[in-house]
Amino acid sequence: MKFTIDWLKEHLDTRCDDKKIAHKLTDIGLEVESFQSQSSELDNFIVAKILNSEQHPNADRLKVCDVDIGKKENVKVVCGAPNAKKNLLTIYAPPGSLIPKNQMKLSVSKIRGITSYGMLCSESELNLSNESEGITELPLKKYNNQIGKKYFKNNTLKVIDLSVTPNRADCLGVRGIARDLAAAGLGKLKKLTLKKIKNSGPQKINIKIIKEKNQGCLAFGSCLIKGVKNTESPKWLKDKIIALGQKPISAIVDITNYVMIDLNRPLHAYDADKIDQGIVVRNSKNGETFKALDNENYSLKEDMCVISDNSGVLGLGGIIGGTRSGTEFNTKNILLESAYFDPRSIRKTSKLLNIDTDAKYRFERGIDPESIEAGLLKGAELIQKICGGEISKIDVKKNLNLKKIQIKFEIPFFEKITGFKVNDKEIIKILSNLGFKIKKKKSFKFACTHVETRHYSINRYSGRDCEN
Repeated sequence: MKFTIDWLKEHLDTRCDDKKIAHKLTDIGLEVESFQSQSSELDNFIVAKILNSEQHPNADRLKVCDVDIGKKENVKVVCGAPNAKKNLLTIYAPPGSLIPKNQMKLSVSKIRGITSYGMLCSESELNLSNESEGITELPLKKYNNQIGKKYFKNNTLKVIDLSVTPNRADCLGVRGIARDLAAAGLGKLKKLTLKKIKNSGPQKINIKIIKEKNQGCLAFGSCLIKGVKNTESPKWLKDKIIALGQKPISAIVDITNYVMIDLNRPLHAYDADKIDQGIVVRNSKNGETFKALDNENYSLKEDMCVISDNSGVLGLGGIIGGTRSGTEFNTKNILLESAYFDPRSIRKTSKLLNIDTDAKYRFERGIDPESIEAGLLKGAELIQKICGGEISKIDVKKNLNLKKIQIKFEIPFFEKITGFKVNDKEIIKILSNLGFKIKKKKSFKFACTHVETRHYSINRYSGRDCEN
């Protein structure tokens, strides 16, 4: 489970330094496997100066530039920008850099017979603006003494990688980790604010969960977002995705991944125009096939939970979606899914098909079934903010009735087991910070010992998983 310190502090109000946070995580049972600084994708881009610009001998629209990058030797860069001229200050990307706009990785290459080392970048390619007619022109007065230095400052991210045991599914999201740290006295958990979204009306795509034996989907929440303009993610979102060791794909896909890590709530986005006459959640038939987003073709066994439409399988519920209904940059309407799947069903299917995904990793351990609506609100809000669109009402189909788990927590028994005493006020504070609702009961007597004691009734709340 990877996350950045800055991301953690979006949920945790704390004055503790990074090292103290890392030590406290280990103290509360969340082992820190690594804690390191990681550069962002913008770390390689530097201020450079064109010393000379000549016409390419084999191409009318290309120029060969001698570029000062602050080292002993200058580099040659083949450039097609009309404003590439002598003494221009601009931004240089060396071989190995990832261009933010298209995620293209640069390499040393020959262009019409001339070797080019890297690239001179436009503002559009760096996601600074929509200007793409020429390379970036930096003001001489401000940047003349910055040649060879990083153009983007303060891009170093401090990344923590946790080893989360199977019984701590509640800490597979950044907010869950922040909640545990707050309960351990390392700060205060910030209030989760989810904006009320002005809806455009009912969700008009029909969703049906077939009631059958071994049905793996217990609840299916959705909303329809119409008129979106899928695009590349903004820098803040890209940085978060890259810090996890993943590659940004598009704003819609990146948002679903962000919400999954942030709130431990997997989401899935379908291109609504590719859904054939509504969605049916059912058990698979032996021999059914579909092509998944990992570009693999899977042959299914009986009783695997599938999301389907009138044309066949769209994806494996809680594990992986299919290419047929996947979102693309030209997607205009999306159906956003936030569901709850039976952990045993997920574990069995993924093992038989040998599939391992981030969503599967969470669903098989058991996520909070009450987070369906919160996930949809968060995901839909971000999609509308970045991609536009009109959001429908949230529709939730359920195949079960969720009941809160009540636990009797006996104070003397706790002290007897652990060997130390915690006063009542501190117990209430810790359990409340972990998300439990507390109700103090009257004193009673143990039948076997006749010792008078106190106990509390505790309800599981806000996704905190504690059954014994």
